[in-house]
Amino acid sequence: MPNPLRALAGLLLSMSFRPSSLRLFALAASVVLLGGCGNRQVTVEMRAGTEGPERIFETNRTDREEIGRLSESYETAPSTRADGKDGVRFEGVFAERDLPSEVGNRNGWSSLPGAFGTSFLYVEQFGAARDDWGAFRDRMNAGELWIRMAIRFFESRIDDEEARAEWRRIAHEQLLPDAMSAFLRFNAGGYVQQGQRVDTRFRPPEERGPRNEDEWFQLQVFAPLVAFAVERSWIEPWEAQLVLLSGIDGWVSAGERAWSRKELADPIVKRTVQKFVPGADPGEIDPSNQKLILTGLSFLWWVNTSKEAVEVMLSSPAITDADKEKLRSGNRSIDLPGPFGIPIGGGERPLESDVVLQTDAEPFLTNGNWDESMGTVSFGTRIYPAAQRRRMTPPVFHASWAVPDQTVQTSIFGEVVFVGQDLGECVFWERTLDEETSAEWTAAVEAARLSASPNPLRKILDRLEGDTESDRPAPTALRNAVFEGPGT
Repeated sequence: MPNPLRALAGLLLSMSFRPSSLRLFALAASVVLLGGCGNRQVTVEMRAGTEGPERIFETNRTDREEIGRLSESYETAPSTRADGKDGVRFEGVFAERDLPSEVGNRNGWSSLPGAFGTSFLYVEQFGAARDDWGAFRDRMNAGELWIRMAIRFFESRIDDEEARAEWRRIAHEQLLPDAMSAFLRFNAGGYVQQGQRVDTRFRPPEERGPRNEDEWFQLQVFAPLVAFAVERSWIEPWEAQLVLLSGIDGWVSAGERAWSRKELADPIVKRTVQKFVPGADPGEIDPSNQKLILTGLSFLWWVNTSKEAVEVMLSSPAITDADKEKLRSGNRSIDLPGPFGIPIGGGERPLESDVVLQTDAEPFLTNGNWDESMGTVSFGTRIYPAAQRRRMTPPVFHASWAVPDQTVQTSIFGEVVFVGQDLGECVFWERTLDEETSAEWTAAVEAARLSASPNPLRKILDRLEGDTESDRPAPTALRNAVFEGPGT
């Protein structure tokens, strides 16, 4: 009986030797290209302007039709990119609900002025597909298709009927559901990690140093997947502990990596294989393991030539009706979806998106990277076509920040007392006031400004205290500043 894990590993290894596809990303232009043949790159810079959000858009690749559309959106002709780079650059000022969609992206901008400053919100998602559920469903169907083909492939290589029946039972009761569950959980963790930390990257092996905040978050997100492996009896609890402890300081040396592979990974794989095939020895999981490579190539040959593979394809929702008609007529020239959306042969190139948001105030809620020296929040990620995403959905960039009105705050309190979340809470609270109370509040703030004291604010804040639906208790920071802060 063949070794299933060895064959699957061989399949992955054999995939790595296939040439990468040169097809362009679906959003890229296909008529007249400006720039090289690498990934399409888009860069966005945004800031709050006096007449609305100001936006700069640059891309290394576009076509005449797209240039015409963007020229209408920006109401200007393109200019060359900064630093003499190939491509085009557009600049414009927009109404908050009229931000342009340059490459199928959706976005939003909001500014809410208040008595003590203005609160802002920015959101944006790049990626053409809006049917996230459909894309995820198709990827899961494709993953199940490949697992079922692997199960059928190994079954075809078993001569003993009793052994074949036992393999079918184990494969359908354990291997298939566990593999689907594991990938679902992996994707869920990846979705959370990407949504909260869009720029997270695995550090290079040579980069030493303690774990940073993002890496700790990443460890917390994926630790349950290790626990899932224990629960499913793939690994022992002590092995799970060693897996989690490896690199707990943020760095794994070359010696530790070699030890982990030899003393942890290889024994786990061997034990799992022998659970199904007593006495089998898969050897090391390594690119130099020729048995793995040959088994993987044998599997791919079986997929492309056997009648059993066609039977599995015809029963799978991952294969379109049109392709099923081809298969029934003996035509095997169809494009198989990659397992779980991972394209065989590289797939289409991703869109590389980078956004730099000039806020001049640290956001109190964001999944971007704050640069205090520049006063900016940056976002960057690669967006893959819906059919071959590594994550459930493209990330949504978002930032919430607040910019204080220094003149008003200083005139009342003697200093700026509301920033960040505190200022955002004040802005929200003001929005909850009814029309009459809002007018009273505006008058009280003006009186406080003219008197250089927060005392005129006390009466209205006291009146709004309470826990009924008609009450509007002020935020804690506002009450503290009015009743206990400087100038009271």
